[in-house]
Amino acid sequence: MSFSINTNVASLQAQNYLRVNSDFQSKTINRVTSGLRIVSSGDDAAGLAIANSYRSDEAVLAQGVRNANDGLSQLQIIDGGISNISQLLDRARTLATQSASGTFTGDRTVLSGEFQSVLGEIDRQAQAIGLNQGGTFAKNLAVFIGGGKGADNAGIINNGSVSVNLSSSTVDTKSLGLSGVQAIGVAGTDIGTGAVSTKVSDILANPTNAGSEAVNGNTVFYFQGPGFSGANKLGVSVNLSGVTDATTLAAAINAAIGNSGNSGSQYATALKNANVTAAINTDTNGKQQLTFSSSVAAFQVEAGDRVANAFLGNFSSGSTGVALQNTVTGGAVSSADATTFSNTGTIVVRIQGGGLAGAQDIQLTIASGVTTVAQAVTSLTTQVAGNAALQSAGITVATHASASTLQLVSNRGEAFQVSVVGDKANLLGAGSTQSGATATNFDNTEFDTAVSGGYAVGTSTFEISIGGGAAVAGTITTTAATQANALAQLNNLFATTAAFQSAGLQALQNVDATHIKIVSSNGTSFRFNGLTDVAVLGISTTGVAGSGTTASALTAKSTFNAGGSSQTAVGASGNDVFYFGAIRNGGDAQNITVTASDAAGAEHTLAVTLNNTNARSLDEALTTINTKLQQSNDATLQKLVADKEQGTINTTNTEGLRFVSTLSAFKVSLGTVASNTTSTVAGIAESTSVNTGAPNYVQGKVYSSALSTGGGSADIGSQATAQAAVSALSASVSNLGKAQAVIGRGQNQFNYAINLAQSQLTNLTTAESRVRDADLAAEAANLTKAQILLQAGVAALAQANSAPQAVLALLKGQ
Repeated sequence: MSFSINTNVASLQAQNYLRVNSDFQSKTINRVTSGLRIVSSGDDAAGLAIANSYRSDEAVLAQGVRNANDGLSQLQIIDGGISNISQLLDRARTLATQSASGTFTGDRTVLSGEFQSVLGEIDRQAQAIGLNQGGTFAKNLAVFIGGGKGADNAGIINNGSVSVNLSSSTVDTKSLGLSGVQAIGVAGTDIGTGAVSTKVSDILANPTNAGSEAVNGNTVFYFQGPGFSGANKLGVSVNLSGVTDATTLAAAINAAIGNSGNSGSQYATALKNANVTAAINTDTNGKQQLTFSSSVAAFQVEAGDRVANAFLGNFSSGSTGVALQNTVTGGAVSSADATTFSNTGTIVVRIQGGGLAGAQDIQLTIASGVTTVAQAVTSLTTQVAGNAALQSAGITVATHASASTLQLVSNRGEAFQVSVVGDKANLLGAGSTQSGATATNFDNTEFDTAVSGGYAVGTSTFEISIGGGAAVAGTITTTAATQANALAQLNNLFATTAAFQSAGLQALQNVDATHIKIVSSNGTSFRFNGLTDVAVLGISTTGVAGSGTTASALTAKSTFNAGGSSQTAVGASGNDVFYFGAIRNGGDAQNITVTASDAAGAEHTLAVTLNNTNARSLDEALTTINTKLQQSNDATLQKLVADKEQGTINTTNTEGLRFVSTLSAFKVSLGTVASNTTSTVAGIAESTSVNTGAPNYVQGKVYSSALSTGGGSADIGSQATAQAAVSALSASVSNLGKAQAVIGRGQNQFNYAINLAQSQLTNLTTAESRVRDADLAAEAANLTKAQILLQAGVAALAQANSAPQAVLALLKGQ
C-alpha cells in the first residue's frame, strides 16, 4: 500500500459516487413528487415522444366528443322541428280531404285560406331549423371527431369524420312537392261562367273551334319539360264529353294527363313524374283562367288546336281561338299537272324545323318524259302522310291545284322550312338546284359539273346554297377557253366571297381531267344551281332561276302565332329568350356550357357542342341540348330543359329558345361561332337591340338565370285541385319520413361515434399512463435506497478525506 498527499484517489472516488447517488435521489424525489416516470426528455426521450403523441390524440378526441355532442344536439333540434311539420302536414291533409269530397257543401275558400296558411307555416318552420332549400343545414354536415387512421392526412381527416348529408332532406313546401311552378292562361281573360262570350260552353259551341279538332269531341294540349321535350313532347288528348264549365274542364284535363302519363313510354313516365295538374285560377277581378302547376319540374304547355288555344285565353275574336296553322308556300309556277319532268333521277324534298328532331328527306323518283307534276305531288303527299315524324309534328301537304304553287302546312303553327334538290326545271316552284355526288342525298360536299363538251370564253352565272340556306349568287368570266382558266376564275371567286370562303369551297380537276368538281374542304354541304353558262364551264343542262335569291327554299307565308299558343311555367328560374341561327358551315361549331347548382350549392357542369350536323335548325339544336342534359345522368342537370319560345326582334316575332328549371340558379355560357358577323347569327345568341334597329347579337358571354315571379302551390279551392292536393300530400308525408329517417340515422351515427371516441380516449389515456407515470412503490424504495447511499457516501468521503493524515504519523517517527 502506497500513501499519497497530492492525489487522494479514494476521496475522488467517494465524491463521484456521492454525486451519482445525489442525482439518483433528486430524480427519485422528482418522480415521487410529480408522479411521473418521465419528467424531462432526458429521462426517456423516445418514451416522452410516444406519451406526447398519446396526449395530443386525447386532446383531439376530447374536443371531438364535444363536437359530436353539439351535432347530436342540433339534429335533435331539427328532429323536433320535423315532428312539428309532420303535424302541420296532418292538418293540411285533413283540410284537403274535406275539400276533395263531392258532398262538401261549405265554403272551400275558407278551407283554402287555412290550407295556404299551413303551407306558409311549414316554410317558416323549415327555415327556422335550417332545412329549407339552400338553408343553413341543407348540406353535407361533416363533423370531425378524430381517432381516424389513414395513409395520408386526407385519409386521417376523412376517417376521423362523421358525415350526415342533409342536402336532399329539405322539408319546405317546395321540397315536399306542395309548391312549385305554374303556367297560367292569358291575364285578364275569362273562361268562367260569368264571362260574356268566352266561357267554356261558348268555346265548345263555336263551330270554328270544333272544326280544328283532329278528333271530334277531343282537344289536345302539348306538354314539354325535362325528359319530354322537342320532338318527344307529349300530346294529351282531352275528352270534352261532360265538360260544361271551367271546373269540369280542369277535371277532364287532369284525367287525360293521368292517362297519358301511364301510357308506358319513357317520355310519358317523365310527364307523370313531373306531376303537372290543371286547375282554375280566379284573379282579383273574379275572372277565371286555366292554370297548370308542377311542384317538381319546369314545363311548357302548348295548345294543339283552336279549342285548347281558347282555353288558354288566346282568342282571335269572340270565343274563337287563335288559328295555329302555319303555311309554307313555294314560288309561283305555271306548270300544269300534266307537265312531265325533263330529267331522270331523284328529287329530294327536305323538311326541317316545326318540332322535328332532325331533317326529314322525302325522295321522289322521276323519269324523263314520263313522270308528271301531278304524280310527283301525289307521291310527296302520300309520303308525308306516311312519315311518322312529320305526322307527329302536324305537317301535311295542302290540296294542290294544277299550275298552282306547292304548299305545306303545320297544324301546330310552328315555323318550318322546306328545301328541294334535283328539280332541274323548277316544276315544283322550289328552285332548280342540282344534287351532288349522291343524287339521292340532300347533304353533299361535292358537285360535279359533268362536262360534255369543251370550255369557252364567256360568263357563267350560278347559285350555291350553303348548308340548306338561301342561295348565294356567283358569276365568273373566263379569259381563255381552257379548264385551267375556268378553275382559276372559280377559285378566285370562292376565295373572295365570304360565304363561299367560310364553306371551304374549292374547284378541282376531276380524275379524268375533263370534268370540274366543286368540293368543300371543311365538310359543308351545299347545292349548286347553274343558271347561264354557254359552255363556259361545260354545264350541259342549266338550271332555272327561281324567285330571287331564296329560290332554293320555300319561304314561310305566315309566322308562328305571337303571344298565344304556348305558356311557360313561372316560378322557375330561366334565361331570356335566346335567338338561333342555323349552323351551316362544316368548320363552324359552338360550345354551350351549362352550370347548375344543387341544393347543397355544389356546381354541376355540362358542355354541349353544336355544329352543322346537329344544329341545322332550332328544333334540331333543342333536341341536341336536351338529349345531352338527360344523358348526363346527373340529377341536377336533368332538371334543366331548353324550350322553344318566341321573342320579338325588330317588331318581328321570332322563334328562339329559353333554358328553364326549378333549380334556384344556373348559368349558360355561349361560345362564339367563327362565321358570325354583326348582321347575321349562327348558333345561339342573345340580341341587345330588341326593336331598336339592326340586331346586335351577343355571344361569348355567360348568362345567369333569374327566378320568375309568381308560381303555383297546392290548392284545395275546388274538388279537382283538392283531390290532386290529397295525392301530393300523401307523397309529402313519404318525403318527410325520408328526411326524418336521415335525421334519425344521423343521431345514431353521432352516438356510435361518441361511444367509439370515448373508448379510444380511455385506452389512449391508459397507454399514456403506462409510458409516462411513475411506479410510486418502486420509487419509494429507490428514495430510501438513495438516502442510505447518500449518507454512506458522505461518511465514506469523510474517511477518504482523512486518509492523508496518516502520512503525518510517518513524519513524526523521524
